[in-house]
Amino acid sequence: MEAKVSKKDSGYICSVCRDDASCYRLYGAVTVCHSCRIFFRRTVKAKKRLTCVLNSSTRCNFDKFTRYRCRSCRYAKCLEIGMNPQLVDSCKQGSTNSTVSPESHKSNTLQVDTPIKPSLASSEKSKFNSVIIPITKENLILKYEEVSDSVLLQPNGDYMTKLYTIEYSIFEQVLQKQKKITCPNDYTSIFKRILNSFAFSFLGLFLPEYLENSLNKIASNSALTLLGLYAGLEQCFVNESLLDQIQHSYLASPAFLQFWKKSFPGIEHIKAPSMEAYADVKSPWAPHIEYEEFVYNTIETLVELVSGDVEIAKLLVLLALFSPVGIILGKEETLCLKQFQGKISTMIYSHLLGKEAFDNVTALESVSKLGKVIENMKRCGEIFHEGIIYHDDQDSLQDIETIDIIELPNVI
Repeated sequence: MEAKVSKKDSGYICSVCRDDASCYRLYGAVTVCHSCRIFFRRTVKAKKRLTCVLNSSTRCNFDKFTRYRCRSCRYAKCLEIGMNPQLVDSCKQGSTNSTVSPESHKSNTLQVDTPIKPSLASSEKSKFNSVIIPITKENLILKYEEVSDSVLLQPNGDYMTKLYTIEYSIFEQVLQKQKKITCPNDYTSIFKRILNSFAFSFLGLFLPEYLENSLNKIASNSALTLLGLYAGLEQCFVNESLLDQIQHSYLASPAFLQFWKKSFPGIEHIKAPSMEAYADVKSPWAPHIEYEEFVYNTIETLVELVSGDVEIAKLLVLLALFSPVGIILGKEETLCLKQFQGKISTMIYSHLLGKEAFDNVTALESVSKLGKVIENMKRCGEIFHEGIIYHDDQDSLQDIETIDIIELPNVI
């Protein structure tokens, strides 16, 4: 059993107040002193709204001697370095198992408080312990846009050679205000293949030490989640223009948006369509009515939770990429993914906490619900990918109001 590193000779400095710290991972963050650990735990459990003592728009400066002056700014610093409120008392909630079991399909299991062994902290032993690109929102979005452009705007790629003409046709139908928008039967399969390629390239930047087989497994899984999530996010922005819907639902890059502004002039003035506008999802479109209800209910929950918040939509897309559902990975691979899940979940929590309508309790509840939605979106993606029933024109179902009723002769 590893001995604790003493406070006096550890050589670690608290990332919050600059006091002496240990090498233990506390609530998802490394090098936190005992005082800030206790402060963070008590603040989370108190469930009270904090305000800056100076009512300043910038964070108060403090050190180990002045850390008690402003609880609000100290708590904000805890969140900034990666301390996760969801991990407080997580061991009491039965969340100590760090591996994904075959029976479990939960993607939002985050890392619990575990000590970092000196051999791993020294960066020599574990190839998964260090992340080459720092996990910040700016880095994640930057790389997302770069990979997205390389995949979508490649002249010989699947998007430009196959999906572009389909989406152009869809946009024309939206412009013409057709009652039911149609698209080819292979649209979803092409889109899924493109998402696989994108997810593999994106994850490879942040998980360079993963074996190709593991990376392919995660990418294919996350691509299904994105397939469902993108469809759901479109419904979160149906009251905006078609261009804005694309931007907010798909985290589209400036280059991709500019491409469509040139290819389809006036796209920024066309009203975005809702799911009901597509013929492919006119019931019955899935093998079982329960599938359709699951998709509708999941998307309805997503719309309610996102509530038109563009920032939440961005972070959900990023969280989905690092949250494979129901697959088995190695222990170190799982822990590495949990670093990303924890960081992005904390970004969502911090964003919500900054809104007037949220306090500590409601922000935590929303993060938990959003994590569950990510899990359900994977199932929605599977239903879209494997379960859509396409009706030929001659076999299309008539609305009951349009069916002619023939009067039968009286039989005596």
